[in-house]
Amino acid sequence: MLLPSPIVANVLHAPAAASSLTGAETRQILVRLGYLPLLSTRYLGPRGNLHHQYAWDFPAPAILTKLVAEDPWTDPFNPWVLGALYQFEAVHNLPICPGSDGIRGLAKATQRALLVANKADPHPWTWVLVSKFPRPEMVRVFVAGRGWVFRTPCNTGVLHATPNGTWPVYARAKHTQMIGEFPIPVSAHAVHLYQAAVAAGYSIPKIDYGRYHHQWVQYQHYDDPDIRWVNYFFRGRAIHFYPRASYGFPQSAGCVELPKTAARAIFSLLHYGVPVSIVHRVARPELRFSRPLPAIRYQYQEVQKLSSSQSVRLQLEPVSSGTGTAPKTTSAKISSG
Repeated sequence: MLLPSPIVANVLHAPAAASSLTGAETRQILVRLGYLPLLSTRYLGPRGNLHHQYAWDFPAPAILTKLVAEDPWTDPFNPWVLGALYQFEAVHNLPICPGSDGIRGLAKATQRALLVANKADPHPWTWVLVSKFPRPEMVRVFVAGRGWVFRTPCNTGVLHATPNGTWPVYARAKHTQMIGEFPIPVSAHAVHLYQAAVAAGYSIPKIDYGRYHHQWVQYQHYDDPDIRWVNYFFRGRAIHFYPRASYGFPQSAGCVELPKTAARAIFSLLHYGVPVSIVHRVARPELRFSRPLPAIRYQYQEVQKLSSSQSVRLQLEPVSSGTGTAPKTTSAKISSG
């Protein structure tokens, strides 16, 4: 596992601060300024209750829609919203860090900046998709309004060291040092022989064995002083250049490794807050653009044949801006008293 650099440690262990801004208020500011390019819609539900929904304000591929649906927008640790916050902080020269509870509990300087901000996001919304299957493993870069703009083979971590999920880029460096331990798979038989030799009193060199994801491994220390074009996204894991004989299958200690030319190109496309999604498998149809579902609104309309001079029968009718199957309606009776 990679050891985080000082800037990574500062992000992971940011001090808590009391916040006067709610999560909803922070999210709405990020949407208004374009750091989170969503269309915000309020509509009346079938039972008369008010709902709030978001949809991308650009054509989105099906896989993006699918992944976004896994995290409620109201979750204070929603990675897409956190990414927008990090980008806002970078643009306003603030420390890149979440609050004590995601987008809640923000530092006072960040709160003040959000309350008075009128500077829109200067960068197009960007997203990175890393797929492990089908082989070769691939990195794809999506830019709102432009679509898929770049792709390249990559390497993820051995023994599932690169977990699936979505995290925003929280630190970047053109050049850095990485220190850690690389897990090399070994057989249980080799470990048992070593343990038996130690128990028998043989003088043999110490070997650092351990268990990693239900697999016996031998940890090998590494110290790489010259890692280029680095984008940290999750607990010391990063997208970066690393020289390999080939790319497209698991080889790293947890990072997403790229060829040199590709790493340099992707570094120029990314910025703070870019969400990075790691998925096990992506099907070709999921990379295509899906038609967004129409935003459904409801309004009460009088049902003439069921109304009288003493009472008026109202019915909630769905009003949609697009095509699609409308939900069932609900009726209500209002009597004159």
